[in-house]
Amino acid sequence: MLSFLKPKKEKRLVSKNDFNANLVKHYRLATESLVSLRDAGIEEEDELRIDFFFYANTREKAKTLEMEIQEKDFTANFETALHDKNLFIISGKTGKIKMMHETLSKWVTEMSELGYEYDCIFDSWSIDSELK
Repeated sequence: MLSFLKPKKEKRLVSKNDFNANLVKHYRLATESLVSLRDAGIEEEDELRIDFFFYANTREKAKTLEMEIQEKDFTANFETALHDKNLFIISGKTGKIKMMHETLSKWVTEMSELGYEYDCIFDSWSIDSELK
């Protein structure tokens, strides 16, 4: 078939290289976060919640990721980004997670892979350091 007759394939928001670089960034953040928690007296067996954020470039991707995250029993909602009406923010909060290196690294991997699978950027996260 002539190339100009083929339907255009939508370009991914997250390339494999972006995914790998983002994963390294989040592993580093996990290590830094655990050091800060230990300095604050939070131990490995303590369980805390994590706030997280993704970006999507279509409403459909945002909605699909939102539903997938909710299947994991995390809260998740999406809305149009205030700074760019062509982007959508998916935000949420985990259940309680032990603040161990293995557990946090596994969570970071799962969230990064989930973002890549649904072509969304796993942008940022922060640990809610309130022990409740």
